[in-house]
Amino acid sequence: YRPAISSGGELIPMFAPKMKTFTVIIALVLASSRCAFGKANFYSRTELIQKATAIAIVQIEKPEPAKPTGNNQQGDPFAGELAMGKSGMVYRQQAKVRVQKVLKGDLPKEFTLYGQESFICAGCVLTEGRFLAFLTKDGDLWVGANWHLSLRPIQNEQVEWYVTDEQRYPMKFQDFDDVVAEVLAAIQKHQSEQGGADQPATAPESKPDGIEKPQPESKPSPR
Repeated sequence: YRPAISSGGELIPMFAPKMKTFTVIIALVLASSRCAFGKANFYSRTELIQKATAIAIVQIEKPEPAKPTGNNQQGDPFAGELAMGKSGMVYRQQAKVRVQKVLKGDLPKEFTLYGQESFICAGCVLTEGRFLAFLTKDGDLWVGANWHLSLRPIQNEQVEWYVTDEQRYPMKFQDFDDVVAEVLAAIQKHQSEQGGADQPATAPESKPDGIEKPQPESKPSPR
């Protein structure tokens, strides 16, 4: 390359801006490819409840640009000054969260939630407010369990929620207590099914010779 010379006689490398532009182009191409070959999967009501590591009623404070953390504490060249999870997903937002009530899993009273993923097709954009939150962990980072469906807004004691199990959208605002009761019942049902599936089949009882006794069947796994 041919370096430029500043007014002070210093050499200025000309490739630096081009390399930065090249890095940005590569990042966009990779993100577009990920979108094309990795279609976002939106959970049904049952799937969202079952697959979330933690479910809670939370208050999210005003989000801010994410700081390098998680797998990007040293500053990954592709992640830039952003947070990166163990999966390689980059998060552009972070917000402080205060937990009001935990419905499933374990959560600290206050923690940082990360959102606005680098996935072009979908994302969990953080906004200030009260939510019924469905969360999981990407390495050390708390993130949404299923893109924009992760945070169900609460307004005037109503929650924006599924109309039916399979109808992901449009959702509608429904009574807060009814939705929470529905979620708790689904959690309890799933846990009891998992517990039943983990139990060994009952051993057959002894029987006199010549008398056939039907063998008890083991309960099939829900998975």
